[in-house]
Amino acid sequence: MEHWKRQWLPLMPKNVAEVLERLDDEAPLLEIRLRRDAPLELVFDGADRIVYGNNGASMITQDELKDLTARLTAFSAYAWENERRDGFVTVGGCRVGLSGRMVRTESGVIGFSTVSGVCVRIVREIKDCAKPLIPFLSDQKRFLSTLLVSSPGCGKTTLLRDLIRTNSDGLYGMKPSRVGVADERFELCGDASGAIAFDLGMRTDVISGISKAQAMVRIVSTLSPDVLAMDELNDARDAAALLDARGKGVTILATAHGGTIEELRLRPAIRMLLRERVFQRIVILKGVGRCAAIYDGDGARIDGAEA
Repeated sequence: MEHWKRQWLPLMPKNVAEVLERLDDEAPLLEIRLRRDAPLELVFDGADRIVYGNNGASMITQDELKDLTARLTAFSAYAWENERRDGFVTVGGCRVGLSGRMVRTESGVIGFSTVSGVCVRIVREIKDCAKPLIPFLSDQKRFLSTLLVSSPGCGKTTLLRDLIRTNSDGLYGMKPSRVGVADERFELCGDASGAIAFDLGMRTDVISGISKAQAMVRIVSTLSPDVLAMDELNDARDAAALLDARGKGVTILATAHGGTIEELRLRPAIRMLLRERVFQRIVILKGVGRCAAIYDGDGARIDGAEA
């Protein structure tokens, strides 16, 4: 995976690229936020920074935002029509959130008429970040079905990628497994063409570009996975697909937004999965690469897992 500077500086307006170029290569940058006629916002792990142009000027104009959006979609907005309708595009595994004026067309489809802001989430591949958790997430060289939980920006997806790789390659004494990945937004594989840009292991197959629920059904029925992985569990369709896969003996790796077990139970789809004990382990993250707690399928806390 290339460094974020090589990926993003060529796409940015000159004055923004100059600011980003001056950042330390190892700076814990999480997000780049650009808004029309406003300063640049840089979000780091635990802090943020506001950067103005010369004499307090804004950092990006509407014309520059239009040009940036065109570059983000490789000058082919039609190819990203569905994603733009949902308020994002995905570039090299990085989700780029869009804000601005949305309209409904004659066919009833909502889309953007004007983009007034973008939010770039910086993606990093951190190999071996899952290693400290392996003893808590496995039993007799096999992984247990696991749900990774945190607020946005705390490393769920990064940790999930490393767990996929660990399962696929049989690392740290684990049994090698066939892994099927449902990657609706191309964030796990890192390539909108369907190729795998991140290292997800040698026994991993990815279906991307369709809903997670649709992809999971296809993976289980056609690719015979030992492990099924998906990012951002949301609704009843996702839950039904996971429940079906678990009932067929497939190990589940998934992520969800939340901060506590109690918050998870407020969401009907996840509450049902917890009631059915689909997950044998629930990992609560408190920051990038930092584990706050691990629970078993009954909701009992497992001691010694905090880091």
